[in-house]
Amino acid sequence: MDIRTDGALSLLDKLSSIKGGEKLKTDDLEGILSHPDIQLWLKAYDWIEDQEEKFKEILKDLPVDALENIDQEGRNIEDLWMDKITYGLMKAMKEPEEMRSSVEKIKNFGWESTVQKALKYLPDDTELEPVMIVTIDGFNGGMFRHDTVYLSLVYFDPLNISEDTFAHELHHMGTDYWWKKDPRIQRPESKEDKQEYYLTQLFTYLVGEGMANAFCSPEAITRLEGAERHNKMVQEYQEKIDGIFDKLEELLERIVGRPEKVPEIFSEFTMDKENKGIPPGHFLSGKMIQMMDRSSSVSREEIISLVEDPFDFLLKYNKAAEESGARKFSKEIVKKVEDFLERAEMKEKL
Repeated sequence: MDIRTDGALSLLDKLSSIKGGEKLKTDDLEGILSHPDIQLWLKAYDWIEDQEEKFKEILKDLPVDALENIDQEGRNIEDLWMDKITYGLMKAMKEPEEMRSSVEKIKNFGWESTVQKALKYLPDDTELEPVMIVTIDGFNGGMFRHDTVYLSLVYFDPLNISEDTFAHELHHMGTDYWWKKDPRIQRPESKEDKQEYYLTQLFTYLVGEGMANAFCSPEAITRLEGAERHNKMVQEYQEKIDGIFDKLEELLERIVGRPEKVPEIFSEFTMDKENKGIPPGHFLSGKMIQMMDRSSSVSREEIISLVEDPFDFLLKYNKAAEESGARKFSKEIVKKVEDFLERAEMKEKL
């Protein structure tokens, strides 16, 4: 496990200077932005326009007091990103020694067992060579982007280190190992071809997030003792699960038929815009995989094989749903998707 902490430690040093009353000079700002760890971290937010420049502006004008109770209702996602990044930096100024201590705990954590847990739910011969960059990220506590796992000191709890959370991100790295070799998945790289691009994104999302949540971090979609805010999220999503399923069916219908508004609907399904803890698509896909795993008609090995053929998700899910009496995808939607996949030559064999 290649764990990179230099960028976070360097940023902590610069933030300590600001706390001491210094203003960051141009050379300081350029030094921060040119650090390879920080460059990769900001690249992970390539969906934020001019993210490097925005980060630079935040550093130049950090407020005296930490932001608390950030209002998220109806906020523009880029404005919210800036506020949360600011919050993370301010927390680092307030708790620098705690964060430095956390860096040591991360470096000394038993990563091998975490890697093995992720591999348990991946096809044989999966190669994992994990790279983790430690960050000071107030927007995202952990994520996987561009072949790299990112772990934020802002939300890291050294007294409650969760192997499951790390295994979740490493599982994403494992699925990406296979998907990078699959020409059907790599071909539609441009959002200009909304249909192929978003259908590929949706199937890999359902399989990737579904398996990672169901197998590696099931607590993310399960009620937990004493976790009031988390349990409220689980209850709300469970009560609205038919509506989330409706959104997924609408997304499939639009992708293969009427691609207008697809980016907006995809974003609503896959992003946590209401700050509940996880996006609605994470919850639904995780529950779908769990239901498949409980059924006798779909084996664990068949679920894991979805990594090698994510486009088989609808058929395997419906097979398990038929047995359990759960809601299924309609025959019409399945047929439309299959016809589209055949035309696009994205399906290996039906």
